[in-house]
Amino acid sequence: MMLVFARPRRAPCASSPHRLSPSLPPRRLRYAAFSTSHAAALSRRPPSFDSGYTSSYDPTQDARRGPIFAKSTFGVPQFYPRDLKRRVDDYVVGQDRAKKTICSVIFNHYQGLRRRQLHEVQDQRLREKLQREKYAQDRHLFERSTFGANTGPSVEDEFPEQSDAGQPARALPEDSLDVPADDFYIQEESSTAKRVKIDKSNILLIGPTGVGKTYILETLSKKLKVPFTISDCNSFTQAGYIGQDVEACIERLLIEANYDIKAAEHGIVVLDEFDKIARRETVNGRDVGGEGVQQALLKLVEGTKVTINVKDNRSSRPTNNPNGGGPQGSHSSPQPGKVDQYTIDTTNILFVFCGAFVGLDKTVLRRVSKHSIGFGAEIRSRGSSLSGSKDILPPDMYKHLPHQPQPPFVSEQEASAGSGFTPLDLATPADLQAFGFIPELIGRMHNICALSPLSINELYRILTEPRNSLVAQYTELFNTYPSRLFFTQRALYAIAERAAKNETGARGLKMEMERVLAEPMFDAPMAYVLITEGCVNGTEKALYWGKDGRLELERRLEEEDSRKSGVSDDFSFEQFREAGQSGA
Repeated sequence: MMLVFARPRRAPCASSPHRLSPSLPPRRLRYAAFSTSHAAALSRRPPSFDSGYTSSYDPTQDARRGPIFAKSTFGVPQFYPRDLKRRVDDYVVGQDRAKKTICSVIFNHYQGLRRRQLHEVQDQRLREKLQREKYAQDRHLFERSTFGANTGPSVEDEFPEQSDAGQPARALPEDSLDVPADDFYIQEESSTAKRVKIDKSNILLIGPTGVGKTYILETLSKKLKVPFTISDCNSFTQAGYIGQDVEACIERLLIEANYDIKAAEHGIVVLDEFDKIARRETVNGRDVGGEGVQQALLKLVEGTKVTINVKDNRSSRPTNNPNGGGPQGSHSSPQPGKVDQYTIDTTNILFVFCGAFVGLDKTVLRRVSKHSIGFGAEIRSRGSSLSGSKDILPPDMYKHLPHQPQPPFVSEQEASAGSGFTPLDLATPADLQAFGFIPELIGRMHNICALSPLSINELYRILTEPRNSLVAQYTELFNTYPSRLFFTQRALYAIAERAAKNETGARGLKMEMERVLAEPMFDAPMAYVLITEGCVNGTEKALYWGKDGRLELERRLEEEDSRKSGVSDDFSFEQFREAGQSGA
């Protein structure tokens, strides 16, 4: 009889693979454990096979959760050009075409700013991600080389031909990362996204004085959180001569940005009185205030790096003696102030040029008008000017211009007659060059927008409709006396007529109001003050009443407004009611 003794079986330890998979043979268990760790490592391998292993979570990495999660993070703009125009309409009357163009240009500048900021954030995150992958790859190579040099191979690899853990660590040569002296070619980075660069679009505003060029821009500057500055071109001279350099406008922009270089590099610079730097014929030397300034503006408008020196005078001020005496530094000369340097890139700064360009309309008329001799010639008066009739040229010549008036908003007769267009709307770079500007600077103005002169009806609306109208201003001023100021509708229209004859635009309204209200302001306080048409024309004095004269005031208002008014028929009853609520 043969006895068979069974070998006693040992209890598996906690670290033994028999506990995980007791049904597999021991040799296969070792390979299964290695394969599991290898699969876990492959799951941590980034999409780029040249990068190292990483076990960290990257929130910017696409999780591939479906198309609904692949939306853009750019977001919807906070406003659109029509929203900007709606805000400007509360303060500026008329000039719809100019307001649409200006609001569109500023909106595109705002969108470009948001787009660049988004790309900067994305590029920064991408650089941080690449740095993390590079650090993980270097750490992994270092651990493998150190582990192979100290212990050697400990497990049998499933793919021995792809394993280099048993090889000793190889040190990189010190000069392997040095760039050769003759290698000046910058390699293209495949990891960086290739984005489209959107250039800025500068704008030139042309129009007579007092039509709202600067006022529209000042109103927009209060509605935007972008650094905004207005500089006068009259004081600019060429570098090296008495006067201000053109970089002074960038220094003002830096001050408006509270010395924030990043914010100043995305600001808006308005160069007012731009027509004053046109080329002038000089007999005693170089034109340092005209063509010299234009040449200095070329690189500034195109894009260059400007160094601004700001002197800090705080360290040069004498400090008071703590004992109560005089200045402590009175016995010695004060130390010079510290000079701080700021370097600003003007590539993304939007430039807006404004000017009256007196005489440019005649240059346009000579170019586009027909001959006045022969059959079929158009006869024009010799004294016709820009402030006169707007229909000097046929309406067909304005059909190519944007923002045409549409019949739903204006009458068909006005739309067919080219309402609001002037010869300045047909200005071309050739006309500006004939006016005295160099072609290099004209080519950097991508939008040319002309503002039309103000009509009598628009001047009447300026008196009553805007939020800061002149009637509302003087009504509040008289309330401080205290006095109640009233205007008749005929008086307001008479003020608009006299202001139109001055040919100074909306500024003429202020002059007429000061002339008419000179005596009532001196005779104040009176309970009630009434300005009539005769008071504006100088045929009678302003009417005063005491506290019990309210009924007599209303009777005089009704009596004068009941007569046939000289206001144009374009005004409706609603507009008259709004004028009455403003104090008329």
